Amino acid sequence: MRHLRVPSSPPAHSLAAHSVAGLHAPNPVPVLYVCYLEADEPLVATQVVAYLRGLARLEFEPHLLTFEKQADTSSRRSDIATRLRADGIRWHSLRYHKSPSLPATLFDITQGALLARRLCREWGIRLVHGRSHVGAAIAELATSRLRVPFVFDVRGLLADEYVDSGNWRPGGLKYRLTKGAERHFLRRADGLVFLTRTVTDDLRHEEALTLDANVEIIPCCVDTAAFRDAAENRARERSSRGWDDRTKVLLYVGKLGGWYLVDETVRLFATARLADDSWRLQVLTQSDPAPLFAALARANLPSSAYSVERAAPDEARRIMVAADVGLSLIRTCRSKRSSSPTKVGEYLAAGLPVVSTPAIGDCDSIFASGELGVILNRLDENGRTTVVKRLRALIGGATPERCRSYAERELSLMAVGVPRYAHLYRRVIRGLRGRAR
Repeated sequence: MRHLRVPSSPPAHSLAAHSVAGLHAPNPVPVLYVCYLEADEPLVATQVVAYLRGLARLEFEPHLLTFEKQADTSSRRSDIATRLRADGIRWHSLRYHKSPSLPATLFDITQGALLARRLCREWGIRLVHGRSHVGAAIAELATSRLRVPFVFDVRGLLADEYVDSGNWRPGGLKYRLTKGAERHFLRRADGLVFLTRTVTDDLRHEEALTLDANVEIIPCCVDTAAFRDAAENRARERSSRGWDDRTKVLLYVGKLGGWYLVDETVRLFATARLADDSWRLQVLTQSDPAPLFAALARANLPSSAYSVERAAPDEARRIMVAADVGLSLIRTCRSKRSSSPTKVGEYLAAGLPVVSTPAIGDCDSIFASGELGVILNRLDENGRTTVVKRLRALIGGATPERCRSYAERELSLMAVGVPRYAHLYRRVIRGLRGRAR
């Protein structure tokens, strides 16, 4: 079996510096990013548009193809197109079809491939980037018989995610079709992007796969500069919330339920409160908080000990840097070995040590030393008590600076994410010269 080749990326600082020089490239390289999501979804803003905006500051001219669920009004289209164009991104869209699920997805793939192929010809696209499996299917179909390479941005093991979530049966038709497509894209893609080294190593040792492509490992990165600005107001934010020097704040940001362990999060907080009533829980979520409130009530926790809020991004960053510990308790399963939780990068950028469940992407290796966080290996009282004791020793001191330094070095959007994408694009485009697809 041929092994994955993981070329070393150039120093982040050299490519970050190049971004200034390339901001007004005279002959930008057109590239197409295919994303099977809506243009104004929060995930697209933080994990697609943010990267494309950075690439536009280099020598690239990004085009973005999305699939829209909402009514396609002229005012909405104009607002999105204007906003993206200001970021140097040209936007194209198709209608998303939901049901029946498999025929609808196949229809969208066909329509997406036809449009992507036309865009390749009209705009002279030099590379097509497919986000996740549907994006990869569109990218491969669009570039077949064209001298245009495609990149498979794996994101996660999609078939395994559906099985682990209980939506698909292991070995069922949808599972087998998706897994077969995944193996095909892994073999055929000119470039591969993975979120974690863990899943890259897993696939390297699955002998049924023959992988031969340029590979880049790019975790979910964050805008670390935005957290640096927010950190200047930590004392003011704590004071405004009534958090004195004695208060220790456990913070949870993101969705509730599903992969995210609400009951276990509350139990950890209850264990901390039992040992020291200065602990407080702060939750920032867009989800329905009813299951969380029910879990807090079952634990007999007083309402004065916690707060559940919605917050805009700027406000969320201010609250994050005012907290003391970030929580990321996610259900451990095979598919999560490919996961890079955005909240982990945000917590570290805010200077917070993290509590994570085991076998979530690369978290085990990130927190192995105990200097940046703790792994909650056992979801019982003994496991929780051990974690709370270790957190007391982590809070304050040099920990916030260590966390911020790690985020700057390994999880920065502009110093890590964008340069690695650019490096992969250059290698893939360069590698296609002189050969036919």
